[in-house]
Amino acid sequence: MDIFKTLTPEAMASAITSQMEQLLTSGSDDVVRLRKELEKTPDDPEIWFELGLSLNLAGLRYEELAVNLAGIQYDMEHKSDGGEEEEVTLQVNVSAGRPLYQDSLAAFDKVLELNPDYYGVACQKGVVYGNMHDLENAERCYLKALEDDDEDFTAAYYLSQVYGEMGKTDLAEKYQRISDELNGSVE
Repeated sequence: MDIFKTLTPEAMASAITSQMEQLLTSGSDDVVRLRKELEKTPDDPEIWFELGLSLNLAGLRYEELAVNLAGIQYDMEHKSDGGEEEEVTLQVNVSAGRPLYQDSLAAFDKVLELNPDYYGVACQKGVVYGNMHDLENAERCYLKALEDDDEDFTAAYYLSQVYGEMGKTDLAEKYQRISDELNGSVE
């Protein structure tokens, strides 16, 4: 029994497009499951938190699929002639997946509405803003997370990454040191 299938680039592109459309219309399986749970218990901040996490992951998955699709489409348009392969840089527009991130932020806002002291929301919102390349809002969220818990090494680490992307090297190094110290990575 042969368990391998050969897919044409066209079939692969079609499958990826279908997955991308599913993510935008209903989300991942986890998103669907969590939304059903919220129909039964709409005031449960833990379910809203999990939904926020799942929507963020769906946004990342959408971006990954968009990159894969762009690569396949490029390859189909530029079929190799058997010569030497050249390195190509593709710019991929992933903005169509932005609603997944926005829904993630809305779910985290709902958590705070239900429980203003829910731990970890500020840091997770920072992660989502970082995925959206909104560095100023990511910075604000990580600073809030550190204000809420000055021993949150994860927020300090992500803040160092944001500062690195912003070109603020001194702050990036400072928060990397703080993260390492809080995490016990430095003796």
